[in-house]
Amino acid sequence: MKIIRQLEEQNGFSHNEKEISNYILEKKDRILSRSAAELARDTYTSPAAIIRLCKRIGLSGYQEFKIRFSAELEQQRQLINEIDANIPFHKNDGISDIALRLEKLTEESLKEARSLITASADDFEKAGNLMMHAERVVIFGVGDAFVSGLAFQARMMRAGFNQFLSSPVYGEQSHLAQTLGEKDCGLLLSFSGVTESTLQCARILKENHVPSVTLTSLRSGELARLSDVVLYLPDKEKKYRRYANFSSHACMEYYLNVLYSWYFINKYDDITKIRID
Repeated sequence: MKIIRQLEEQNGFSHNEKEISNYILEKKDRILSRSAAELARDTYTSPAAIIRLCKRIGLSGYQEFKIRFSAELEQQRQLINEIDANIPFHKNDGISDIALRLEKLTEESLKEARSLITASADDFEKAGNLMMHAERVVIFGVGDAFVSGLAFQARMMRAGFNQFLSSPVYGEQSHLAQTLGEKDCGLLLSFSGVTESTLQCARILKENHVPSVTLTSLRSGELARLSDVVLYLPDKEKKYRRYANFSSHACMEYYLNVLYSWYFINKYDDITKIRID
């Protein structure tokens, strides 16, 4: 998740961390010229509190924070006139305008997703191997994430990978999670990373030593900590302000399509033989 987004949402932040975050968001560019000691003085905290905040949002320290924060501020300036992923159209748009905006949003979303995939190719390999060698792979999620999971399951089954399972009955996923063992694998899908039913399944899997792969945009949340492999999605949308999930849905399906294609390539001769026969 982007630094600015984490500073805005303040999930799990202490009182001091919230005070520092609010000051950073207010001053923005001015922060870049300040040392950790100066920022601590300005916020009536301590250099140690500054470092703790940096680590809470997934960074090694204050120097990395300034580099990443500067890059995000520059990106914000460049995207002032770009499409808002939360409401990607305007009140008076016609059909052609809507189509163009959604095309551009999808293009931008997938471009960012591709960059993340390229940077985390090893994790995709690990995720693929975990699932490929599992006796059963069970898909967990709700709403649109689960719909994407069902489409992924259908593609996998058509290619001959019949170990992929899901529970279409609402409320039954936790019971399905209880049946899994160490030779199985869970595939957890949650853009926000805070869906309680999905978190409950993740806790069950962890308790029962079941390997898990997660697709989410939330880097510092419980869901990521509970998972063996995490594939992070772009976070162009704000979960409390989005009116549609065009960007997150496109990225979720893109990631699953990449995993499906990786499977296909690893079993290319077997799958194409089945299709020909």
